[in-house]
Amino acid sequence: MAHAWDDFLTENDRKLIAARKNLREPHGPGKVNALLVIDMQVTAVGEDRPIHEQVDRFPGACGPHAWKAIPPQQRLLAAARAAGMPVIYSKHVFHGYTGLARAEGGVFAATDPRSEIPAEVAMAEGEILVEKQTPSCFAYTNLHLIAKEKGIDGFLVVGNSTSGCVRATCVDGEALGYKMQVIEEGVFDRIEMSHAAALFDMQFKICDVIDEARALEIMGVPDALKKSA
Repeated sequence: MAHAWDDFLTENDRKLIAARKNLREPHGPGKVNALLVIDMQVTAVGEDRPIHEQVDRFPGACGPHAWKAIPPQQRLLAAARAAGMPVIYSKHVFHGYTGLARAEGGVFAATDPRSEIPAEVAMAEGEILVEKQTPSCFAYTNLHLIAKEKGIDGFLVVGNSTSGCVRATCVDGEALGYKMQVIEEGVFDRIEMSHAAALFDMQFKICDVIDEARALEIMGVPDALKKSA
């Protein structure tokens, strides 16, 4: 498949990749996987229009990049739910006890509606929410304990943002022994270069970067349904 980083590679980069020297090999999925939806919040998604036109209302907006990722996320959510795969969401949010100044104002305050998950990718009943105050879903949260309780050893990852919370979560997840796999079409960032570079770094240094079709295969979706998705 074509990757977001392809247009940013130099000729020397391409030769090194072709030689496969000093580059990690993909590890594949875990035996028991969960779909991890990172920080899909209104302030990060914003509206489907140029980002610079909406930063006053949505300071963290990724605009069209986020909206491009939502249809793949919807298909992946539907497939995971149909397959009985655990679905875990995270929110970057501040309450009074996690940072008073940040909890009283700003788009990540628990009292601000922009902290909520948009209806297009809303949680279903019984799904798990992890609240965090750092980029990583594993830092100072109970995600590791949840995963151990459910026997999860791999995560399929979508959400926001590729170079920030997605990458930080994958670094920590791999360090804890999980097989982290980022679904390229399901993640996004504000800056295209940051998105591409983060995906490249994760694939060749940290974890696997896979496409939607491979993720659906891991979920057990038949080929006929994948083609119609």
